[in-house]
Amino acid sequence: MKLFTPLFVLLWIWSFQIYGQEAPPPPDEPQKLIPPIKPPISLSGNFGELRPNHFHSGLDMRTGGHTGVPVHAVADGYVTRVAISPTGYGRAVYINHPNGITSVYGHLERLMPRLQSYVRRIQYEREQFAVNLTIPRDSFPVKQGDVIAWSGNAGSSGGPHLHFEIRDTQTQRPQNGLKWHFPIKDNMPPKMISLYAYSFPSTGVYEHKRYPTVYYSSEYHLKGNPVLKVSGRTAFGIQAVDYLNASWSKCGIYSALLVVDQDTIFGFKISDISFAETRYVNSLADYAERERYGRWIHRLFRQPGNKLDIYTIDKNNGIVDFTDDKTHHVKVITSDAYGNQSALEFQVQSTPPDSTQRQNNGARIFSYSKDNYFQADNLKLKVPAGALYDDLAFHFEEEATPEGCYAPLQEIQDKYTPLQKPMRVAIKPDSLPDSLESKALLVIVDPDGQKWSAGGAYSDGWIVGYPRYFGNFSVAVDTVPPTIRSLSIKEHKHLVNPKHIRFRIKDNLSGIATYRGEIDGKWALFAYDPKYDLLTYTIDPTRLEMGKTHQLKLTIADAKGNQSVYRATFYK
Repeated sequence: MKLFTPLFVLLWIWSFQIYGQEAPPPPDEPQKLIPPIKPPISLSGNFGELRPNHFHSGLDMRTGGHTGVPVHAVADGYVTRVAISPTGYGRAVYINHPNGITSVYGHLERLMPRLQSYVRRIQYEREQFAVNLTIPRDSFPVKQGDVIAWSGNAGSSGGPHLHFEIRDTQTQRPQNGLKWHFPIKDNMPPKMISLYAYSFPSTGVYEHKRYPTVYYSSEYHLKGNPVLKVSGRTAFGIQAVDYLNASWSKCGIYSALLVVDQDTIFGFKISDISFAETRYVNSLADYAERERYGRWIHRLFRQPGNKLDIYTIDKNNGIVDFTDDKTHHVKVITSDAYGNQSALEFQVQSTPPDSTQRQNNGARIFSYSKDNYFQADNLKLKVPAGALYDDLAFHFEEEATPEGCYAPLQEIQDKYTPLQKPMRVAIKPDSLPDSLESKALLVIVDPDGQKWSAGGAYSDGWIVGYPRYFGNFSVAVDTVPPTIRSLSIKEHKHLVNPKHIRFRIKDNLSGIATYRGEIDGKWALFAYDPKYDLLTYTIDPTRLEMGKTHQLKLTIADAKGNQSVYRATFYK
């Protein structure tokens, strides 16, 4: 067995490098790496894909719908960081490589034994599950092909898979992993679903029309081949997805170009993304269209408050001023990371714009580049400079106090307008007892009356919070402690699972803030998975004395200080 394993690894690595050359050449020629899991590789998500409030920063590799698939170092290097969190990547390993890149492996089930022991020791020393550890350089060297972990479903994962990233080590800026010649084949061009034509009738107001597409004669056309009527400032957007061979998942496009009368007006290419800029996805995408209908639209124009650096050409922010009475030819070209392209061609009929622009009917205009303040009887609002992507025709109304709330409903703009930065919201409560001031918080109220925490706290007669979204706000109180339901201990004394102790924990409003598990008076490592409301302690014979009765105490607190305690006695 000792002779077989190194030979197997060498043959395996060599086969990856040969097989990787069969793929269509990506746009750049970086150093070859082996894939982090065994082929065949199927992606459920690619780099730069549009996601809620962020770009996807890596490649999501399927693991057959289950956890525990060996994960391999893609090149020689050393472990530089390990992060454990209930959300995000869950369990993640970061490896620096000599060629200036860092590979990242996320949503892991467990780490290689020596690294797992190292991390667990620090978790016990700090008495906390979530840790973000910088690892001394020479502590955990790895060779290409070494098993460094096993795949899982930890953190904010929608199902078992491996999230894999390549980053520039110096900047920690994620790169498009498809540039590294992994054995992932793709000769399928992007699919263009619909075109959006935007007009700007007044300051801070966007209007659009949607035109579905059809495919024939080797390219896309607008259904029915209409000639679009345009006048004045006009822009376009494209609803497009990409598919890779042997995968049914809708992935994101790599680049797009807008060409008008053979003049390239606008374009972007998603080859790398800064984490500091990732929320600007809400400007590249048509945020309102996604919120309303779940459609991801790539805008082929740039809002003035959008600071993304992915744009390859940008004439007048992609906005075309149609002022003549001529017919113009427009072409949209989309491509994937392997250079497969799709094109959509159509015509527009231009007419001179009306000399009288639609007025805003007295609407207050919020500036994207300045601090904006608004005050009403029960509301104080600050939307800071840089929070908006463009000037906004601001809307506000006050409605009756919702059931179970302590303030009139404050309709602040609408949920279809995104924010890059948090705003400051202060709402004056009505008839709030002094005894409940510490329990008060801002809430978003749905049309059906459902309340969701927006954070915040009492301050000098106001409930003040910093939400990162517009909507309908009021004030509520949270006096109900979290609930704890044992899944592994019956009647507080009978252990029914020999390997794990699990609890289901939930909170009705402000959310779980802290938890602490103790066994025999000592802190115990409970892993928290909020997507399943699950706390899990894996029985560890190195820390738990076997063959005796143990005392367990679990304390859960929500964000308003309401606390629940569970106690049990069990034998193990």
